[in-house]
Amino acid sequence: MKKLLILFALVLLVQAVEIQKDTLPNGLLVLSIEAHKLPEVMVRFMIPAGSSYDPAGREGLANLTSQMLIRGTKNYSGDALAEAIESVGGDLSPFCDEDNAGLSGRVLTPDLPLLIKMMKDCFYYPVFDSLKLARLKREVISNIKAAEDDPEQAGSMVFRQIAFGAMPYAHDPAGYDSTVTAITVQDVRDYYQYAYGPKSGQEQSFVVCVGDFIHDSLIALLAREFGDWPGKTGDFPHYISTPLPEKPVGRIIKRDISQAYIFLGFPGPGLRAPDWNAARLMNYILGGSGLTSRISNSIREEQGLAYDASSYFYRFANGGLFIAGVQTKKEMANQAVQSLINEIGRIKDDLTPDEIAWAKKYYIGHFPLTYDTYNELAAVAAQIQIEKLGFDYFDRYENKINGLSLDQIRAAAQKYLHPGAFYMVIVGDIKPEDIKIDGVRWLD
Repeated sequence: MKKLLILFALVLLVQAVEIQKDTLPNGLLVLSIEAHKLPEVMVRFMIPAGSSYDPAGREGLANLTSQMLIRGTKNYSGDALAEAIESVGGDLSPFCDEDNAGLSGRVLTPDLPLLIKMMKDCFYYPVFDSLKLARLKREVISNIKAAEDDPEQAGSMVFRQIAFGAMPYAHDPAGYDSTVTAITVQDVRDYYQYAYGPKSGQEQSFVVCVGDFIHDSLIALLAREFGDWPGKTGDFPHYISTPLPEKPVGRIIKRDISQAYIFLGFPGPGLRAPDWNAARLMNYILGGSGLTSRISNSIREEQGLAYDASSYFYRFANGGLFIAGVQTKKEMANQAVQSLINEIGRIKDDLTPDEIAWAKKYYIGHFPLTYDTYNELAAVAAQIQIEKLGFDYFDRYENKINGLSLDQIRAAAQKYLHPGAFYMVIVGDIKPEDIKIDGVRWLD
């Protein structure tokens, strides 16, 4: 009975979600979801100012700029900002991914005007102090070096560089040690002037508000505080995803360790790919469902080669990656690579109705659990806007998943999986001749 009540509550939650859309006079889009379950409000400003806009040689600039927004303004020092938000039990933090940057905040309902005023101060009046920037750069560089020392993170970063080539998605938002070192406070100020403000077009600035508020009062508050934020015009970069290599391309990162970290994959769907649902159901069967996936079952359970074997997608506005990964003993690296290639090739022509029904059941059942907090609901609302999914997404989701055919899922496998032309990175005490695959072009 208890399980039935929980399921009934989740069904009600799915049906009750309504996203309201408003546009301020300066073009800033506002997406709001009233939810009175808890007396708090989540606010997230999304600005197309992520690391894919970094100038060449200044990789990491977008991230530094977003982090500096809360390190001092005309009216608050960095410490004063932190103390003010903590004094009401809230939080305010910057973020920067490949496509977007901005601020995210959470407060109790009575403190929403304070949060909005503080966000305005960060966006309108950042100081960009050179000493604070120098301190931040040291922190970021320390984190970059720590990531480079970690075999898994190092392999992932190098895979991006090889697969994306000259595209800006080749680098992590943090940038590189050398490029972060080169960034000046004037670079940060120039990037802020270039990127921050309401933008229209394919990549649009918007704010998401979720929680315990009255819609009309919220819009009046945002219009009062942000209605005069100058809009941004001009051309913003639009990139084309990297093509497949003509033959396998590999690189070995030498490390004196007993394990081999293997990354093998291809260009994948971007955020607005029309066949994304088919692709992710395919990947759930292949390597995205943990211990029950084909890759895990073959490499971990049947062959005993690894504790961890999986596959996943990275998706961005203008490109994406598919990666299958294994961590195994270095002596087993060749067998693990061969097994990955075999499973990738097999699923292109060997999908069963039972596997597809199982994947559909998971995605439909799991969906309500992806937005059972205000923060998660704000993230889903942002996803809906960025991916152009439509504001009736919650109502259509189950039918869209159920409506996928075996042919559509097989077509996604045929489109995105290429066992004869892949990118591969291996971290470990491995030599190219240890990997018995013909035709690999090994990079230095």
